[in-house]
Formats: sequence, C-alpha cells, structure tokens
Amino acid sequence: MEPEAGAQARLRDVLARGFGLDGAAGADIGRIESGRVNETYVVSLGGGPRYVLQKLNSLFGPAEALTENWNRVGLALAGSGVGFPGIFPASGGGWLFRDPGGLGAAWRLTAFLPGRVPRRDSQEEASLAAATLGRCHAALNRPRPIGLMPALGGGDFTNQKRCLPSDFEAIASSYRGHPNLDAIAPDVGRGRTAAAWLPGRPAFARVFAARDLVVHLDCKSDNFLIGQGLESLIDWDTVGYGDPLLDIGEMCRSWAVSATRPFYDASMAAAIVGGYRQAGLGLSPSEYRLLPAVVRALALNLARRYLTDALAETYFRWDADAYPSLHEQNASRGRHMLDLAEELLDRDMELSGI
Repeated sequence: MEPEAGAQARLRDVLARGFGLDGAAGADIGRIESGRVNETYVVSLGGGPRYVLQKLNSLFGPAEALTENWNRVGLALAGSGVGFPGIFPASGGGWLFRDPGGLGAAWRLTAFLPGRVPRRDSQEEASLAAATLGRCHAALNRPRPIGLMPALGGGDFTNQKRCLPSDFEAIASSYRGHPNLDAIAPDVGRGRTAAAWLPGRPAFARVFAARDLVVHLDCKSDNFLIGQGLESLIDWDTVGYGDPLLDIGEMCRSWAVSATRPFYDASMAAAIVGGYRQAGLGLSPSEYRLLPAVVRALALNLARRYLTDALAETYFRWDADAYPSLHEQNASRGRHMLDLAEELLDRDMELSGI
C-alpha cells in the first residue's frame, strides 16, 4: 500500500536528511502491512537499489540497543550462508536517524533482501527454513554465545512465555465490567484449564527460563525468506537469550498448524526438526521429546494474547475483510489457539516421538 502524498514527502525527507540517500526525491515507497509494531516501508530507487525503512517502536526497548544487537548478529552471521539485512549508517553518524520533526522518532535503514516467504504447505521449504534457523543458532552460539545488550522492553509481543492459570484469570480481573468480557469468559476458562495441564517437569520449565543461548524469539513463517541459493531469517529486533526449542517450537506452531482448523501436521513438524538437525545445535532426543508440549505452551500464550486484545484492542491489526470487528477477530484467533492446545494435549504421546 502506497502512503498518501503528505506521508510520502515526509518519508522522502527522512531518507534525504537522515541517510543522505541519493535520488530520495524520486523514490517509490510502499508500506509493508505485515509489520505490526515497527512502521515499515520498502524503498525503491527506479530500477536500482531497494531498502527497508523503519520507524522503530519503543515497545521493543531502546533503539540504540536494538541497533547494536542487530549489528552484532550481522557480524556473527557473516560467512554462515544466511542472508542478513545489514544497516546503512545515518548522515549524522551512528546507525539511527533521530527525526527532530517527528518528536525524536528513531528511523533505521536496512538492506532489502531478495526472496519470498516460504509456502506454508511445503515440507521441503519448511525444512529449508529450519536448516537456516539451525545455521543461525550455530553461528550465534559457537564457540560461545555472542554478547547482547539488554534491549527488549516491557511489551507483550512475543509468544515465548509459559502461561500459568493465573495469566488467564488476570484477563477477567483486569477487564472487569468490559462489555465484551462475557463473550470470551468461557474461552478464558478453557485457557485456565489448559494452562494447568502444562508439564511440571523441571526440563520443561527450563525451556521457558533458560537464558544461556542466543535465539531469534520470533520464528514465524513470515520471518523467513527463500531466495535463489541464499535463505534469510529477518526481523531480529526480538533477539535475546533463551532456549533453541522456543524457536523450533514457534516454527512448528506457525507452519504445522492449519489456518482454519485445529490440526497439527506431524509430518510438517518432522520436516522442521529434520531440517534443523542438518545444521543446528546438537539437541538431545529428550529435548526434542519436549517439543509438542513447548508448541502447546506457545499456542496457549498466543491464545492469552489474542483474548486480552479481544478486550484491549490495542495490538493486533484488524483484518476488516475477514472479520466484522477487531474483537471478533481476536476472539476467533484466540479460540483457534485454544483448540490447538487441546488437540496437542490429546496427541501428546503420539507427537513426542517426532
């Protein structure tokens, strides 16, 4: 979607003043609608270079720390065979442009990586993306984990949290009296029950408490690119310390789940695990057996986030073509994740052998 004329002029000014981009006055600029947090645009200079321009949302934390971590990841991935969107320096020095005309907004300019989002129905492409994730994990953690600056803010924007029953109870208590609370009250109750059925084993708890390895923390399918001989993992603003199973589990939740019904495709999950094993860290069989429960926990946390925003209506973007309201969208998506969590529990023994 192309920004309106006034917005186009503002963005071209940022490109010219902030990054000294030759030809900014004639740049083609299009909004990337999938970016829910950062305001994101693709910039094209005729038939020449393409860039990605982003206005960073403070939800992720200090922009300077985010940018430093982004550069550290890029250095670690150099030579790994994984495509990485490098950052272009700002005109005034450093890597960010603080726009004095935009209340000090922080802008970042990165390379546009060629490629396309992998097909969610392709086991081959899912396996290829998992191998890309494995190469990232290996490069970021061998011979030891790279150092990162504390960056993530207090926002609720990733799925990597182990839900407790009290997390669902907090939805009802936080929005008591909300006109739509009764509509999702049964779903809140389902979430509370499902969270109580998460494993109590120390090994499972450690997956959500580990802080010893560097991982991406937002490995949904949209963040992978399939190119011609160069695969990429993008959107590194969430990079942090955690357990590799969180990234593998998020890939499985994103890829191996039907968009319309709560069915977990075990063969797709097996393709993801197989791809990761080609190039990733050497996880043990007992760790892989935890994967279905990890996916279940990720689904529950996403259900909690959707149900919360069914009342708050502040985070997820409304798909007006598919849903009559933002409330209905978030309630429907929350129920879908609850369905998935319940199905995974029913199939736990079957799936733990993947």
